[in-house]
Order: sequence, then structure tokens, then C-alpha cells
Amino acid sequence: MSEREEEMMENIAKAFPRMSEFQKGYFLGTAEAMAERHKEERAEQDAVMRPA
Repeated sequence: MSEREEEMMENIAKAFPRMSEFQKGYFLGTAEAMAERHKEERAEQDAVMRPA
């Protein structure tokens, strides 16, 4: 993990206990959507890179 990513995780860990349940749910939904988008992009890249 890069230094920037580690800093982001530390900040999230500090802020998470102070978040409302709504904010936690919104954060989780956003993170899941980003992960799914990344997964789809990687699958597309893999499909393009594989010879037919």
C-alpha cells in the first residue's frame, strides 16, 4: 500500500466511529460501488489483453 493509501485508511479509521449510521451506510455503498467498478474495468482489460 502506498503512503497516501495508508494515510487515507488512518483518516477513515479515525472518522468512522464518529459517523452516523446513515453516513456509515453511504460510505459502505460508495466503497462497494467503486470496488465493483474496478473489478469490471480489470475484467475488460484482461479480455482485451488475451489473444483470441
